Amino acid sequence: MDLPKKFLHDRTVLFLVTLITLILVIGVSVVLLRFDASKNPTTTVAYRPSIVGSQYQSGKPIDIYSMAVYMVVTAGVGIFLSARIYIVRHALAIFMLSSTALLLIFAIRVSWSLINLQ
Repeated sequence: MDLPKKFLHDRTVLFLVTLITLILVIGVSVVLLRFDASKNPTTTVAYRPSIVGSQYQSGKPIDIYSMAVYMVVTAGVGIFLSARIYIVRHALAIFMLSSTALLLIFAIRVSWSLINLQ
């Protein structure tokens, strides 16, 4: 991929890419270090409220580990799309990076909550 010359020289873009990288490292660390598959062969992967009561959906440990993969893919795609859009619209590229950072924060929160339910 050929990055635009000014993409990483823009201070706002560089700050947001650094922030995304930091959030990504924190998120993957939360999933890989806090989750212990040996505690329980099945784990809670979803919460589905129903009329009768609350229902926790159980799944395999790979479902929790896939959250780390999701974070990596989201960060990579967000930075890639932002670099491609930067040539056309600077403000849209900044919005894309900001949205990616927010999405990673939400993913960390969800994975933290699911790991705590274990």
